[in-house]
Amino acid sequence: MQSPITTIPMTEPFFTGVMPLPPSINGSYKPRGGRDTHESAIAGTPELTQFKADAALMLSNQDTTTTDWTILNKLREANAKRCQSPLAVTLRFYFSTEWKRDLDGPIKAAIDAAFAKLELDDRLVVDIQAKKLVDPVEPRCEIDVRCVLR
Repeated sequence: MQSPITTIPMTEPFFTGVMPLPPSINGSYKPRGGRDTHESAIAGTPELTQFKADAALMLSNQDTTTTDWTILNKLREANAKRCQSPLAVTLRFYFSTEWKRDLDGPIKAAIDAAFAKLELDDRLVVDIQAKKLVDPVEPRCEIDVRCVLR
């Protein structure tokens, strides 16, 4: 099925934002325990819950976030009609040092937080690019979301 927004140029992100660094995988998810398979599922930690709340607040900041509402609203409408448009995400993680955290650990939490704020399904993501950078003064995660034409 063709993307419902193919008439819109997609070279630029329709969403850019800044959020705090997500917690590590170990700080994000813990086993719940229990003997039953359903009881022993993995659960989000309070640290992950706090990150998502902080990220939602930061992603609402008009000074550090830009949103093309025309595209975002079309994506939401298309998603409601079960028409999917593939999306690409670029993440830049600015850690206080280069060697204390891995790059892949915070990806899921960052995408989940941003897509919750955008009210989009993160299953639309077909391409992820991530970079590890250093900023000892202001550790953060920057995210860009753009449409992918196929």
